[in-house]
Amino acid sequence: MDCFTPLILPSLLAADFSNVAVEVKRAEEAGAKWLHLDVMDGNFVDNISFGPAMIEAVKRHTDMFLDVHLMIQRADHFLDRFIKAGAGNISVHVEARYDTSLLSTLQRIKSAGLSAGLVLNPATPFEAAIPYLHLIDLLLIMTVVPGFGGQPFMEKETMPKLAAARDYREAHGLKYHLQVDGGIYVTTPPSPASTGPISSSRAPPPLDRQT
Repeated sequence: MDCFTPLILPSLLAADFSNVAVEVKRAEEAGAKWLHLDVMDGNFVDNISFGPAMIEAVKRHTDMFLDVHLMIQRADHFLDRFIKAGAGNISVHVEARYDTSLLSTLQRIKSAGLSAGLVLNPATPFEAAIPYLHLIDLLLIMTVVPGFGGQPFMEKETMPKLAAARDYREAHGLKYHLQVDGGIYVTTPPSPASTGPISSSRAPPPLDRQT
């Protein structure tokens, strides 16, 4: 993973779930290298999406790198199922509850040979991520409140955090990728790019559902 290469990640949440294989192929043919998969448990966030079986099904139909975002409690309990399903990156939340710990969960992801991501909600300060930054490959800054699409980009709450993450990375010689998720539309101002290369999760055109 090159942390200086910007990416746009189509989101599986924007797909027609009755025709997932075709939708995944459409994203791939549009040039996507990564596919973003939002897993929601109805507990950590007030919505339910899909689980490991969907990741496994998608994996059978694409060579894209599968970027799995776990918006769930007890990610450590379910972790092996997502690893086995074919995730390339697994991102977990600072704010979630763990049977063991966030630290050991990140270590397990890395030990499995996967890329490890850490996620911060809009209300969570950047400082909450600092103890883990030496371990991770990706830092995801949520630019909406997680759980539902169609929300506006939360610039004031998130852009200073993104800038702080960039500055910390440069100051400490780290190489984690910066990612934003939510409120990314064709009309979104290009402010995220001002912090340097990032990846963003958004729905592929012409669909209008956003993560």
